[in-house]
Amino acid sequence: MQSSPIRTQSVRLGNSDLEVYRIGLGAWPMAGITSLGVTDEASVATIHRALDLGINHIDTAYAYGIGGRSDRVIAEALAGRPERVVLASKVGARLDDQGVWMNDARPEAIIQQAREIRDRLRVDMVDLMYLHAPDPKVPLSESADALKNVVDRGWVRWAGVSNVDLPQLEMFHGRCPVVAVQTYFNMFQQDSVLSLRDYCQSQSISLVVYWVLMKGLLAGGMARDHVLDPADRRRKYPIYQGEQWQAAQDLLDQLRSMARDKQCTVSQLVIAWSLLQPGIAVALVGAKRPKQIEETAVALHIPLTAEELGRVDGWIAEFQLRGDWAR
Repeated sequence: MQSSPIRTQSVRLGNSDLEVYRIGLGAWPMAGITSLGVTDEASVATIHRALDLGINHIDTAYAYGIGGRSDRVIAEALAGRPERVVLASKVGARLDDQGVWMNDARPEAIIQQAREIRDRLRVDMVDLMYLHAPDPKVPLSESADALKNVVDRGWVRWAGVSNVDLPQLEMFHGRCPVVAVQTYFNMFQQDSVLSLRDYCQSQSISLVVYWVLMKGLLAGGMARDHVLDPADRRRKYPIYQGEQWQAAQDLLDQLRSMARDKQCTVSQLVIAWSLLQPGIAVALVGAKRPKQIEETAVALHIPLTAEELGRVDGWIAEFQLRGDWAR
């Protein structure tokens, strides 16, 4: 049998001094905007369990929850905990009072949001702060200069940028040096990482990815006949409907079979595969209950041989041939 590819449990982000576990806790579900059944008590318990399991990297944002809900939950959870936690946040977007997402990457908004984030998290300095996304109404150069200003003020240790294409990343990095780029990635959607990977490697920028489980679909827990709750916002995504849903379930059936053979869960298998993809440093995994993070935190320990990786890649290629699902 071919040996498993070498796997490391922690990684340094870019050329910074931030050493993080390769699975990070994404706080978006704790915002209670798109996830159902969220309680602050369960979110605090989830953060505590993540820390107990060795996860030392928590990712939040100014726009994660009305009134900064995820930030306030994180601050409550970290109060009195001795662990050194790498806190990452994002500026340049916000929610209105009804929870509607709005880009707002004006320089004055970035500075104001960074100030509020520190207050919400109860810290003097945030370890890593990303521009959440380019704002079509604001020149990206102005947003980059504003984030560099926040770093220069001593409010943030290191800068990052999220949801950019390659030309945007090159320009942003030239004005505000970044140590990490955050972008989407999963078995269905690999294009962003593929387009950014070579540049990031050449510039010592770490790729931090989200949507690894495609909003829960690739966790494998939803059967072919599963019906989403009418209030579930995932219903708007094509992959959760019709022919795309059936194609995804065919892929998942193959993943379920391999997971049974390996005595692991589908989500563990998917995360393990993702972290073995070239260039990916960290996978952010959302959770709103302790049981969820308990399952995903150990994915780094799931061995995958080169032959098994090839089989998974073949299944993904078959899936892609059935249609352009990545858009």
